[in-house]
Amino acid sequence: MELKRLRGGITEPEGFLAAGVRAGVRSKGLDLALLSCEEGPVPSAGAFTTNTVKAAPVILTMRHLRRERRLGAVVANSGCANSFTGERGLRDAARMAGLTAELLGLKAHQVGVASTGMIGTYLPMEKVEAGIREAVARLSPSREASRSAARAILTTDRSPKEVAVHVETEDGVPVTIAGMAKGAGMIRPRLRTATMLVFLTTDARVDPLFLRSSLQASVDRSLNMITVDNDTSTNDMVLVMASGRAGNGELRGDRNFQRGLDFVLTELAKMIVKGAEGATRMMEVRVKGARRGEARKAAMAVAGSNLLKAALFGGDPNWGRVVAALGYSGARFNPSRLTLKVKSRRGEATLVERGKPLGGPELPEAVEVMKASEIIFEIDLGEGEEEATAWGCDLSHGYVRINSRYRT
Repeated sequence: MELKRLRGGITEPEGFLAAGVRAGVRSKGLDLALLSCEEGPVPSAGAFTTNTVKAAPVILTMRHLRRERRLGAVVANSGCANSFTGERGLRDAARMAGLTAELLGLKAHQVGVASTGMIGTYLPMEKVEAGIREAVARLSPSREASRSAARAILTTDRSPKEVAVHVETEDGVPVTIAGMAKGAGMIRPRLRTATMLVFLTTDARVDPLFLRSSLQASVDRSLNMITVDNDTSTNDMVLVMASGRAGNGELRGDRNFQRGLDFVLTELAKMIVKGAEGATRMMEVRVKGARRGEARKAAMAVAGSNLLKAALFGGDPNWGRVVAALGYSGARFNPSRLTLKVKSRRGEATLVERGKPLGGPELPEAVEVMKASEIIFEIDLGEGEEEATAWGCDLSHGYVRINSRYRT
Protein backbone atom coordinates (compact mmCIF):
# COMPACT_ATOMS: atom_id res chain seq x y z
CA MET A 1 0.00 0.00 0.00
CA GLU A 2 1.38 3.40 -1.02
CA LEU A 3 0.80 6.17 1.48
CA LYS A 4 1.72 9.70 0.41
CA ARG A 5 2.05 12.40 3.02
CA LEU A 6 0.73 15.83 2.04
CA ARG A 7 1.59 19.28 3.32
CA GLY A 8 -1.96 20.35 4.10
CA GLY A 9 -4.36 19.93 6.98
CA ILE A 10 -8.04 19.29 7.54
CA THR A 11 -9.15 21.00 4.32
CA GLU A 12 -7.08 18.66 2.12
CA PRO A 13 -9.93 16.13 1.76
CA GLU A 14 -12.57 17.27 -0.72
CA GLY A 15 -15.70 18.86 0.70
CA PHE A 16 -14.38 20.54 3.85
CA LEU A 17 -14.11 24.19 4.86
CA ALA A 18 -12.41 25.64 7.91
CA ALA A 19 -11.83 28.91 9.74
CA GLY A 20 -9.96 30.13 12.77
CA VAL A 21 -10.75 33.51 14.35
CA ARG A 22 -10.12 35.56 17.46
CA ALA A 23 -13.26 35.74 19.58
CA GLY A 24 -11.60 37.07 22.74
CA VAL A 25 -12.02 34.00 24.95
CA ARG A 26 -8.25 33.99 25.48
CA SER A 27 -6.18 37.03 26.30
CA LYS A 28 -4.48 36.88 22.91
CA GLY A 29 -4.40 34.96 19.66
CA LEU A 30 -6.92 32.93 17.69
CA ASP A 31 -9.32 31.05 19.92
CA LEU A 32 -12.31 29.78 17.94
CA ALA A 33 -12.20 27.18 15.16
CA LEU A 34 -14.93 26.03 12.82
CA LEU A 35 -14.95 22.98 10.56
CA SER A 36 -17.79 22.54 8.07
CA CYS A 37 -18.70 19.96 5.43
CA GLU A 38 -20.12 21.21 2.13
CA GLU A 39 -22.14 18.01 1.85
CA GLY A 40 -24.08 18.85 5.01
CA PRO A 41 -24.36 16.18 7.70
CA VAL A 42 -22.11 13.22 6.81
CA PRO A 43 -21.12 9.96 8.52
CA SER A 44 -19.14 10.84 11.64
CA ALA A 45 -17.72 9.14 14.71
CA GLY A 46 -16.13 10.13 17.96
CA ALA A 47 -14.06 8.95 20.90
CA PHE A 48 -14.34 10.73 24.22
CA THR A 49 -12.69 10.99 27.62
CA THR A 50 -13.56 8.28 30.13
CA ASN A 51 -13.05 10.73 33.00
CA THR A 52 -16.16 10.63 35.24
CA VAL A 53 -16.15 14.43 35.18
CA LYS A 54 -17.01 15.17 31.56
CA ALA A 55 -17.09 18.71 30.22
CA ALA A 56 -20.35 20.11 28.85
CA PRO A 57 -19.25 19.97 25.18
CA VAL A 58 -18.22 16.32 25.60
CA ILE A 59 -21.63 15.41 27.04
CA LEU A 60 -23.44 17.32 24.30
CA THR A 61 -21.42 15.93 21.39
CA MET A 62 -21.78 12.37 22.67
CA ARG A 63 -25.55 12.89 22.68
CA HIS A 64 -25.50 14.31 19.17
CA LEU A 65 -23.56 11.37 17.74
CA ARG A 66 -25.75 8.83 19.51
CA ARG A 67 -28.79 10.43 17.90
CA GLU A 68 -27.72 10.30 14.25
CA ARG A 69 -24.01 9.41 13.77
CA ARG A 70 -23.79 12.31 11.34
CA LEU A 71 -22.26 15.76 11.72
CA GLY A 72 -22.13 18.71 9.35
CA ALA A 73 -19.88 20.94 11.41
CA VAL A 74 -17.67 21.15 14.49
CA VAL A 75 -17.12 24.33 16.50
CA ALA A 76 -14.34 24.52 19.08
CA ASN A 77 -12.95 27.18 21.37
CA SER A 78 -9.76 27.47 23.39
CA GLY A 79 -9.23 29.47 26.55
CA CYS A 80 -12.12 27.96 28.52
CA ALA A 81 -12.84 24.26 29.01
CA ASN A 82 -16.53 24.78 29.90
CA SER A 83 -16.01 21.90 32.34
CA PHE A 84 -17.58 21.50 35.79
CA THR A 85 -19.92 24.36 34.89
CA GLY A 86 -23.28 22.68 35.57
CA GLU A 87 -26.48 23.52 33.74
CA ARG A 88 -25.14 26.82 32.51
CA GLY A 89 -22.25 25.05 30.84
CA LEU A 90 -24.63 22.68 29.06
CA ARG A 91 -26.77 25.60 27.91
CA ASP A 92 -23.70 27.42 26.61
CA ALA A 93 -22.48 24.36 24.70
CA ALA A 94 -25.97 23.88 23.25
CA ARG A 95 -26.04 27.53 22.22
CA MET A 96 -22.73 27.10 20.38
CA ALA A 97 -24.22 24.15 18.47
CA GLY A 98 -27.54 25.89 17.88
CA LEU A 99 -26.07 29.10 16.50
CA THR A 100 -23.63 27.24 14.28
CA ALA A 101 -26.46 25.08 12.96
CA GLU A 102 -28.67 28.09 12.31
CA LEU A 103 -25.96 29.87 10.31
CA LEU A 104 -25.02 26.78 8.28
CA GLY A 105 -28.51 25.40 7.62
CA LEU A 106 -28.07 22.37 9.86
CA LYS A 107 -29.93 20.93 12.83
CA ALA A 108 -28.38 21.53 16.24
CA HIS A 109 -27.67 17.83 16.81
CA GLN A 110 -25.64 17.79 13.58
CA VAL A 111 -22.99 20.05 15.12
CA GLY A 112 -20.14 18.86 17.36
CA VAL A 113 -18.86 21.17 20.09
CA ALA A 114 -15.45 21.11 21.78
CA SER A 115 -13.71 23.33 24.31
CA THR A 116 -10.29 23.47 25.93
CA GLY A 117 -8.72 25.64 28.61
CA MET A 118 -9.35 26.34 32.27
CA ILE A 119 -11.72 24.03 34.17
CA GLY A 120 -14.48 25.65 36.23
CA THR A 121 -14.86 28.91 34.29
CA TYR A 122 -17.81 30.03 32.17
CA LEU A 123 -17.67 30.90 28.50
CA PRO A 124 -18.07 34.60 27.60
CA MET A 125 -20.98 33.81 25.33
CA GLU A 126 -21.33 37.21 23.69
CA LYS A 127 -17.75 36.92 22.48
CA VAL A 128 -18.21 33.27 21.50
CA GLU A 129 -21.33 34.01 19.48
CA ALA A 130 -19.63 36.89 17.68
CA GLY A 131 -16.71 34.59 16.96
CA ILE A 132 -18.96 31.91 15.50
CA ARG A 133 -20.58 34.45 13.18
CA GLU A 134 -17.19 35.67 12.01
CA ALA A 135 -15.93 32.10 11.54
CA VAL A 136 -18.93 31.20 9.38
CA ALA A 137 -18.22 34.24 7.20
CA ARG A 138 -14.58 33.20 6.83
CA LEU A 139 -15.07 29.51 6.01
CA SER A 140 -12.71 28.46 3.23
CA PRO A 141 -11.07 25.32 1.77
CA SER A 142 -7.71 27.14 1.66
CA ARG A 143 -4.48 26.04 3.28
CA GLU A 144 -4.45 29.22 5.33
CA ALA A 145 -7.94 28.46 6.67
CA SER A 146 -6.74 25.03 7.77
CA ARG A 147 -3.72 26.57 9.51
CA SER A 148 -5.86 29.18 11.26
CA ALA A 149 -8.24 26.52 12.58
CA ALA A 150 -5.30 24.45 13.86
CA ARG A 151 -3.90 27.51 15.66
CA ALA A 152 -7.25 28.49 17.15
CA ILE A 153 -7.56 25.31 19.25
CA LEU A 154 -4.15 25.66 20.93
CA THR A 155 -3.56 26.57 24.58
CA THR A 156 -0.05 25.92 25.95
CA ASP A 157 0.96 24.10 22.75
CA ARG A 158 4.11 25.40 21.13
CA SER A 159 2.90 24.94 17.55
CA PRO A 160 -0.07 23.66 15.49
CA LYS A 161 -0.28 19.96 14.72
CA GLU A 162 -1.53 18.91 11.26
CA VAL A 163 -1.21 15.75 9.16
CA ALA A 164 -2.69 14.82 5.77
CA VAL A 165 -2.16 11.73 3.59
CA HIS A 166 -3.30 10.17 0.32
CA VAL A 167 -4.01 6.46 0.39
CA GLU A 168 -5.65 4.02 -2.04
CA THR A 169 -8.55 1.92 -0.80
CA GLU A 170 -8.49 -1.81 -1.49
CA ASP A 171 -10.50 -1.24 -4.66
CA GLY A 172 -7.88 1.23 -5.93
CA VAL A 173 -9.65 4.54 -5.36
CA PRO A 174 -7.44 7.33 -3.93
CA VAL A 175 -8.81 8.99 -0.81
CA THR A 176 -7.45 11.62 1.55
CA ILE A 177 -7.37 11.52 5.35
CA ALA A 178 -6.32 14.53 7.40
CA GLY A 179 -6.32 15.77 10.96
CA MET A 180 -5.39 18.51 13.37
CA ALA A 181 -4.76 18.24 17.09
CA LYS A 182 -3.99 20.14 20.24
CA GLY A 183 -2.57 18.90 23.49
CA ALA A 184 0.42 19.75 25.64
CA GLY A 185 -0.48 18.99 29.25
CA MET A 186 -3.05 16.94 31.16
CA ILE A 187 -2.30 14.19 28.67
CA ARG A 188 -3.03 10.55 29.37
CA PRO A 189 -5.98 9.92 27.07
CA ARG A 190 -8.25 7.07 27.97
CA LEU A 191 -10.64 7.37 25.07
CA ARG A 192 -13.66 5.25 24.39
CA THR A 193 -16.51 5.32 21.69
CA ALA A 194 -4.82 19.40 28.54
CA THR A 195 -6.73 18.73 27.19
CA MET A 196 -6.47 16.84 23.99
CA LEU A 197 -8.63 17.57 20.96
CA VAL A 198 -8.31 15.87 17.59
CA PHE A 199 -10.42 16.58 14.51
CA LEU A 200 -10.19 14.38 11.42
CA THR A 201 -11.60 14.65 7.92
CA THR A 202 -11.71 12.27 4.98
CA ASP A 203 -13.28 12.40 1.54
CA ALA A 204 -13.80 8.62 1.55
CA ARG A 205 -17.33 7.25 1.49
CA VAL A 206 -17.52 5.22 4.69
CA ASP A 207 -20.24 3.24 6.43
CA PRO A 208 -20.88 4.93 9.82
CA LEU A 209 -20.39 1.73 11.80
CA PHE A 210 -17.07 0.97 10.10
CA LEU A 211 -16.00 4.58 10.61
CA ARG A 212 -16.66 4.24 14.32
CA SER A 213 -14.85 0.91 14.71
CA SER A 214 -11.97 2.08 12.54
CA LEU A 215 -11.57 5.24 14.61
CA GLN A 216 -11.56 3.33 17.89
CA ALA A 217 -9.00 0.85 16.59
CA SER A 218 -6.70 3.68 15.53
CA VAL A 219 -7.19 5.58 18.79
CA ASP A 220 -6.26 2.48 20.79
CA ARG A 221 -2.97 2.16 18.89
CA SER A 222 -2.05 5.83 18.98
CA LEU A 223 -3.65 8.38 21.31
CA ASN A 224 -4.38 5.81 24.00
CA MET A 225 -0.66 4.98 24.01
CA ILE A 226 0.72 8.42 24.86
CA THR A 227 1.29 10.11 28.19
CA VAL A 228 2.72 13.45 29.24
CA ASP A 229 1.76 13.60 32.92
CA ASN A 230 -0.64 10.67 33.48
CA ASP A 231 -3.59 13.05 33.96
CA THR A 232 -6.76 12.32 31.97
CA SER A 233 -8.61 15.45 30.94
CA THR A 234 -12.30 16.18 31.31
CA ASN A 235 -12.43 17.41 27.70
CA ASP A 236 -10.59 14.84 25.56
CA MET A 237 -12.35 14.36 22.26
CA VAL A 238 -11.65 12.90 18.82
CA LEU A 239 -14.07 13.45 15.94
CA VAL A 240 -13.93 12.26 12.34
CA MET A 241 -16.17 13.32 9.44
CA ALA A 242 -16.36 11.59 6.03
CA SER A 243 -17.61 13.69 3.10
CA GLY A 244 -17.81 10.84 0.57
CA ARG A 245 -16.48 13.08 -2.21
CA ALA A 246 -13.74 10.63 -3.29
CA GLY A 247 -16.25 8.53 -5.21
CA ASN A 248 -15.23 5.14 -3.82
CA GLY A 249 -17.68 2.39 -3.03
CA GLU A 250 -18.88 2.63 0.56
CA LEU A 251 -16.23 1.23 2.88
CA ARG A 252 -17.49 -1.38 5.31
CA GLY A 253 -14.03 -2.69 6.05
CA ASP A 254 -10.81 -1.63 4.31
CA ARG A 255 -7.30 -2.36 5.54
CA ASN A 256 -5.73 0.46 3.55
CA PHE A 257 -8.12 3.06 4.93
CA GLN A 258 -7.39 1.73 8.40
CA ARG A 259 -3.64 2.04 7.83
CA GLY A 260 -4.07 5.60 6.60
CA LEU A 261 -6.12 6.53 9.65
CA ASP A 262 -3.57 4.79 11.89
CA PHE A 263 -0.79 6.83 10.32
CA VAL A 264 -2.54 10.18 10.75
CA LEU A 265 -3.46 9.54 14.38
CA THR A 266 -0.04 8.12 15.27
CA GLU A 267 1.72 11.14 13.78
CA LEU A 268 -0.59 13.51 15.64
CA ALA A 269 -0.06 11.54 18.86
CA LYS A 270 3.72 11.84 18.55
CA MET A 271 3.42 15.55 17.79
CA ILE A 272 1.47 16.00 21.02
CA VAL A 273 4.21 14.30 23.02
CA LYS A 274 7.05 16.15 21.28
CA GLY A 275 5.34 19.49 21.83
CA ALA A 276 4.24 18.82 25.40
CA GLU A 277 4.56 21.43 28.13
CA GLY A 278 8.23 21.90 28.89
CA ALA A 279 9.27 18.81 26.94
CA THR A 280 12.85 18.60 25.65
CA ARG A 281 13.00 14.88 24.83
CA MET A 282 10.54 12.27 23.56
CA MET A 283 10.76 8.59 24.44
CA GLU A 284 9.36 5.71 22.45
CA VAL A 285 8.86 2.56 24.48
CA ARG A 286 8.78 -0.61 22.39
CA VAL A 287 7.78 -3.76 24.23
CA LYS A 288 7.98 -7.18 22.57
CA GLY A 289 8.03 -10.77 23.72
CA ALA A 290 5.07 -10.22 26.03
CA ARG A 291 2.29 -12.57 26.99
CA ARG A 292 -1.15 -11.89 25.55
CA GLY A 293 -2.70 -8.75 27.03
CA GLU A 294 0.52 -7.68 28.78
CA ALA A 295 2.48 -5.57 26.29
CA ARG A 296 0.35 -2.43 26.57
CA LYS A 297 0.53 -2.50 30.36
CA ALA A 298 4.29 -2.69 30.30
CA ALA A 299 4.78 -0.01 27.65
CA MET A 300 2.46 2.52 29.31
CA ALA A 301 3.97 1.98 32.76
CA VAL A 302 7.44 2.75 31.45
CA ALA A 303 6.34 5.75 29.37
CA GLY A 304 4.42 7.13 32.34
CA SER A 305 7.08 6.73 35.02
CA ASN A 306 7.81 10.13 36.57
CA LEU A 307 11.21 8.93 37.76
CA LEU A 308 12.13 7.82 34.25
CA LYS A 309 10.80 11.11 32.85
CA ALA A 310 13.09 13.01 35.20
CA ALA A 311 16.04 10.82 34.20
CA LEU A 312 15.19 11.41 30.54
CA PHE A 313 15.32 15.17 31.11
CA GLY A 314 18.82 14.83 32.53
CA GLY A 315 19.99 12.38 29.87
CA ASP A 316 20.60 9.81 32.60
CA PRO A 317 20.45 6.16 31.38
CA ASN A 318 18.99 4.99 34.69
CA TRP A 319 17.76 1.61 33.51
CA GLY A 320 16.69 0.66 37.03
CA ARG A 321 13.70 2.98 36.63
CA VAL A 322 12.63 1.11 33.51
CA VAL A 323 12.90 -2.22 35.31
CA ALA A 324 10.98 -0.90 38.32
CA ALA A 325 8.18 0.42 36.12
CA LEU A 326 7.92 -2.93 34.38
CA GLY A 327 7.72 -4.59 37.77
CA TYR A 328 4.71 -2.59 38.94
CA SER A 329 3.01 -2.46 35.53
CA GLY A 330 0.96 -5.56 36.21
CA ALA A 331 2.49 -7.34 33.21
CA ARG A 332 3.53 -10.90 34.00
CA PHE A 333 7.18 -11.73 33.19
CA ASN A 334 10.25 -13.38 34.61
CA PRO A 335 12.94 -10.73 35.31
CA SER A 336 15.67 -13.25 34.42
CA ARG A 337 14.43 -13.18 30.79
CA LEU A 338 14.35 -9.39 30.44
CA THR A 339 16.49 -7.65 27.80
CA LEU A 340 16.60 -3.84 27.65
CA LYS A 341 18.26 -1.62 25.04
CA VAL A 342 18.35 2.14 24.55
CA LYS A 343 18.64 3.59 21.04
CA SER A 344 18.77 6.97 19.31
CA ARG A 345 20.36 8.59 16.29
CA ARG A 346 23.56 8.67 18.38
CA GLY A 347 23.77 4.89 18.57
CA GLU A 348 22.53 2.12 20.82
CA ALA A 349 23.48 0.38 24.03
CA THR A 350 22.32 -2.81 25.71
CA LEU A 351 21.60 -2.12 29.37
CA VAL A 352 20.25 -5.50 30.48
CA GLU A 353 20.58 -8.82 28.67
CA ARG A 354 18.56 -11.84 29.76
CA GLY A 355 18.28 -10.43 33.26
CA LYS A 356 21.94 -9.41 33.61
CA PRO A 357 22.96 -5.71 33.83
CA LEU A 358 25.76 -4.78 31.41
CA GLY A 359 28.45 -2.13 31.64
CA GLY A 360 29.90 -0.13 34.48
CA PRO A 361 28.12 2.40 36.66
CA GLU A 362 28.69 5.30 34.24
CA LEU A 363 27.53 3.45 31.10
CA PRO A 364 29.41 5.76 28.68
CA GLU A 365 27.80 4.37 25.53
CA ALA A 366 24.31 4.78 26.98
CA VAL A 367 25.09 8.34 28.13
CA GLU A 368 25.97 9.23 24.55
CA VAL A 369 22.76 7.65 23.23
CA MET A 370 20.71 9.63 25.76
CA LYS A 371 21.97 12.99 24.43
CA ALA A 372 19.54 12.81 21.48
CA SER A 373 16.13 14.50 21.50
CA GLU A 374 14.30 11.26 20.66
CA ILE A 375 15.08 8.13 22.68
CA ILE A 376 13.88 4.56 22.13
CA PHE A 377 13.68 2.04 24.96
CA GLU A 378 13.46 -1.43 23.44
CA ILE A 379 12.23 -4.08 25.89
CA ASP A 380 12.04 -7.81 25.29
CA LEU A 381 10.18 -9.61 28.09
CA GLY A 382 11.04 -13.02 26.64
CA GLU A 383 7.60 -14.43 27.40
CA GLY A 384 5.48 -14.48 24.25
CA GLU A 385 4.66 -12.88 20.91
CA GLU A 386 2.71 -9.73 21.80
CA GLU A 387 4.10 -6.25 21.06
CA ALA A 388 3.08 -2.67 21.88
CA THR A 389 4.54 0.81 21.55
CA ALA A 390 3.93 3.81 23.79
CA TRP A 391 5.22 7.37 23.69
CA GLY A 392 6.10 9.76 26.47
CA CYS A 393 8.32 12.75 27.19
CA ASP A 394 10.63 14.08 29.85
CA LEU A 395 9.51 15.92 32.98
CA SER A 396 11.33 19.22 33.01
CA HIS A 397 11.60 22.44 35.00
CA GLY A 398 9.47 23.98 32.26
CA TYR A 399 6.56 21.65 32.92
CA VAL A 400 6.60 22.43 36.64
CA ARG A 401 6.87 26.18 35.96
CA ILE A 402 3.89 26.20 33.57
CA ASN A 403 1.65 24.16 35.87
CA SER A 404 2.66 25.88 39.09
CA ARG A 405 0.97 29.06 37.90
CA TYR A 406 -1.50 27.88 35.26
CA ARG A 407 -4.49 29.48 36.96
CA THR A 408 -2.85 32.44 38.69
